[in-house]
Amino acid sequence: MTQVSLAVRAPSANRVYAQAAGALALAEAHWVLGAHRGTVPVVRERVVGGMDALEVRTDDDAAPATAATGRLLGSLSSTLGVLDVVEEPTTSPAVSAAPLLRPRDLPGILHHPADLETILRYPGKTNEQFTALLINLAAALSTRREGLFDGSLSLLDPLCGRGTTLNRALRLGLSPIGAEIDRKDIEEYRAFLGTWLRDHRLRHTLDSTRLTVHGEQLGTRLEVQLAPDKRTLRDGGGQHVTVLGCDTVRLGELLPDASVDALVADLPYGVQHGSRAGGAWQRSPLEVLRAAVPGWRRLLRDGAGLALAVNRRTLDHEQASAVLAGSGLQVLSPDGAFRHRVDRSIDRDVLLAVPSNHPRVEQLAALAADQENRTS
Repeated sequence: MTQVSLAVRAPSANRVYAQAAGALALAEAHWVLGAHRGTVPVVRERVVGGMDALEVRTDDDAAPATAATGRLLGSLSSTLGVLDVVEEPTTSPAVSAAPLLRPRDLPGILHHPADLETILRYPGKTNEQFTALLINLAAALSTRREGLFDGSLSLLDPLCGRGTTLNRALRLGLSPIGAEIDRKDIEEYRAFLGTWLRDHRLRHTLDSTRLTVHGEQLGTRLEVQLAPDKRTLRDGGGQHVTVLGCDTVRLGELLPDASVDALVADLPYGVQHGSRAGGAWQRSPLEVLRAAVPGWRRLLRDGAGLALAVNRRTLDHEQASAVLAGSGLQVLSPDGAFRHRVDRSIDRDVLLAVPSNHPRVEQLAALAADQENRTS
């Protein structure tokens, strides 16, 4: 029996992003549903009652499978709500009954209010919906993907800026790790998160200490623990955020090997952002990638997933794929699979990659081939 569901799309506050939201939602659904389910259901864009939505057709014939698909639909970055299409029987064979739309109750996957993501504003901040998309994609590629829903997924943003990815991860119930070389960004994130935690009356500790390796001081280490009550906090429970104030190329010296399930990064665009590589500020995203990827690879479990946002004007698909391949990472997503315009100087895309020895690399590569076939 075919199950038809509609994931109604939330409006985007960013006008430019909104123009590409439909295509991005379709691509996200392809990878998230395909990776979690093992097969890609039929997904298409549809307008229902003036609302943009994704129509998803599956062959779920059991309640657990239907519930699992509903949870995935509800987790997509642009989903406002999920409606099931229900065919109502009619007593007259001459009358065809119009289908009804039944709202689906979904398990809550977000643990904190939306203002954790939306309050902090600054030039160059990554769109919140796009950040959620990156996390969903990287998690879906991981063999530990279910950790996105139970809080156990280990997530790293090696270029975390002022914490957009970290805040989304906190809302998902995760305990993320970030790295940022700009001390001002770390201080602003520390001040924001501390204020937010106090305003929301969450029990927490917030500590900044020196970050050193072999006697060399790299910067600061920010450690935050938050919990709903004193007892959980005292027992070391709740959530944790770690921000390492260092060059991303030094992460391999600071974190355990094979400890990361999902890596998410919005790479420097070579327009307004720089990153330190080889001891000097570099504005070339390609050089940043070359310097950082070997260390990133050591941190990844063999079953990990990566989602990297890139500016096609300064780093093309072929170049990036070659750099990643040189460190044992295989790019899965086709060139332009998530392409969308941010502004005149930023033509953004997403690279999806996994370690070459990922246990499910062949199945994930099939998703890429299927995506190319559907869009060609």
